[in-house]
Amino acid sequence: LIFFLAFLLREHPLAGQSAAVSLGIVGVAAGVGNACGTAVGSWLRARGPEVIVATVLGLALSVAVLAAVFFSTALVAALGAVAGFTQALSKLSLDAMIQRDVPEEVRTSAFARSETLLQMAWVVGGGIGIALPLNAVLGMSVAAGILALGAAASVRGLLGAARRGTPHPRVA
Repeated sequence: LIFFLAFLLREHPLAGQSAAVSLGIVGVAAGVGNACGTAVGSWLRARGPEVIVATVLGLALSVAVLAAVFFSTALVAALGAVAGFTQALSKLSLDAMIQRDVPEEVRTSAFARSETLLQMAWVVGGGIGIALPLNAVLGMSVAAGILALGAAASVRGLLGAARRGTPHPRVA
């Protein structure tokens, strides 16, 4: 999403804005969203990380669909903010689940694998963003589609773990 928006807004700035201002709007929104996600993550630390992940993925999917249908400056800024917020809260929740559910003997390895997978997701997402034609509706639709697949896979995995009765001791 970030790479796609960088190229899109360079060629097709937001209505009434220069390319630099358009990129700045998205960048600042993403940064503010990330900071808010980190702050909210500290506040929600006693909540179940599974619920947090499902909620923020649903929020991100909703805003991406709105941005695809009604592409505008406000929705692009909102999408940047929600993307930053979702990234921060999801990462904190993933770390909390690893800390809670993975035995200490292999926890370091689990953190390393999760970080590697997250970095690979950035690379693949960047490649998709670069490969897409510079069409705002198409790009936002692809982002929404990828989010829908990710949300479905995440919720399916979380529900499967809940059905198997995976132990979830409370993390304080």
